[in-house]
Amino acid sequence: MRFLHDILLEAADDRCARTALIFQDETVTYGALLMAAGNLAAELAGLGVRAGDRVAYLDENSTEYPVAVFAVSMLGAIFVPINFRLAPEEIAYVVNDAAPGVLLAAPAYMSEVEKAKPSFRPEVIVAEKPVLAALLGKPAKGLPQASDISPDAPAMVMYTSGTTGFPKGVLSSHRSYLANVQAILEGGRLTEDDRMMVSLPLFHNGGLTAVLMPTLLRRAVAVIMPRGFKPDEVLETVERYRITSVMWVPTMLAMLLSCDARTRYDTSSLSKIWYGSSPIAPEILARSKQVFGAGHYQFYGMTETGMTAVLTPEDHELHPQGTGRAMKPARLRLIDEEGRDVAVGGVGELISRRGPLGMIGYLGRDEATREILRDGWIHTGDLARNLGDGYFVIVDRKKDMIISGAENIYPREIELVLMNHPGVREAAVFGIPDAVYGEAVCAAVVPGRDTTLTDEEVISWCAAHLAGYKKPKKVVLMHELPKNAAGKILKNRLKAPYWQGSAAAI
Repeated sequence: MRFLHDILLEAADDRCARTALIFQDETVTYGALLMAAGNLAAELAGLGVRAGDRVAYLDENSTEYPVAVFAVSMLGAIFVPINFRLAPEEIAYVVNDAAPGVLLAAPAYMSEVEKAKPSFRPEVIVAEKPVLAALLGKPAKGLPQASDISPDAPAMVMYTSGTTGFPKGVLSSHRSYLANVQAILEGGRLTEDDRMMVSLPLFHNGGLTAVLMPTLLRRAVAVIMPRGFKPDEVLETVERYRITSVMWVPTMLAMLLSCDARTRYDTSSLSKIWYGSSPIAPEILARSKQVFGAGHYQFYGMTETGMTAVLTPEDHELHPQGTGRAMKPARLRLIDEEGRDVAVGGVGELISRRGPLGMIGYLGRDEATREILRDGWIHTGDLARNLGDGYFVIVDRKKDMIISGAENIYPREIELVLMNHPGVREAAVFGIPDAVYGEAVCAAVVPGRDTTLTDEEVISWCAAHLAGYKKPKKVVLMHELPKNAAGKILKNRLKAPYWQGSAAAI
């Protein structure tokens, strides 16, 4: 395979009549998916889309989503998914940054697009996305032949989550995208007989790259879930379609395990639970293994590097709190401030070889690209401990590390202690200004249901399990923590009120 759409071409040639997608009781075969993608590609060509152009797409999870991805690839153009949760000014930001020639939007989001349109700087053709039935109702026009493009040409611009600033568009080539998809399905041991649930949003790398595309490459069945994660609906779908494989972020797992109706559904078909995106509490992992009886696979990666590491079910037994080790063909290193590899037991920044999984670079941001991409290695900004034999565990983001009185404090260590408190459902730890020590530890805590917590109780719990300098100086009790679409906690939103204006002490 050389191009992203080869995933569909080869699958349809091999398994034309086999079910590819199920969405809200609608079934789509690989052959029908190919026909729809070819017809949409013809429509886009009629709008003037050519090789190298960018096509933006705004929609919730749907059968049309993969159709659009493959259609754009067939033309040699570049797919730009847009987060459907964005406000009009945020949509305008992405459009102005990506400069697509065409923006396809679902009818439900056309009003938001119209509000954003006056702020569009480039000239953009805005059109409603065609529905699948209409695409299949037309006679097939034959598959378009893109101009001679290289496998190293951009296939997609995926925007980062913006947890540490404005989102940046990450350019991925056809070659790196296909290598990522292949690595994921092999690392997660996906088979042709699997029925994979797609619970994550398709505008996100987790839903599109890590779940849907590996499923289609393996010629398995993807059961796409609609917008919103509703535990009852998810569990009922597992039972109805005998789902074998899923990717659920830790927040989703926690919701399912606390769902009152969980015992009403038969989830015995589950054999593989993939998870990632954010650290998982040991209690949640242990309960998930007990309740679902499936093999657990923790994946690690980022938009810039692709998915690079996995912790298999066997690895969970060796390193229950580990993050993973490099999947083929990824290459990972842990380095200190001088660029030297850290010894076993040491903590260093995780860096990932650019090829063959990594990004081309940030769209229109040469300086930011040079900052993260050095000497052929992508610097992730993640700090990890070397567990030996290639295994590592993420201890924190480099930018999130708290330096208090010259002591390095890793928030994740404190979060794990907090999550072991029986009355804590979620926790996020971050640094706030302190006039004496530079920074102090602050903990945002979400109590469990029907649980009453006090600041003093939280601080006392930490003091009993951690060194004194690591215990929180301030505790904020919250109903919920801010998160992005992938379930990652938005610490920048938690930090912002304390750092605005000056570094004055609390």
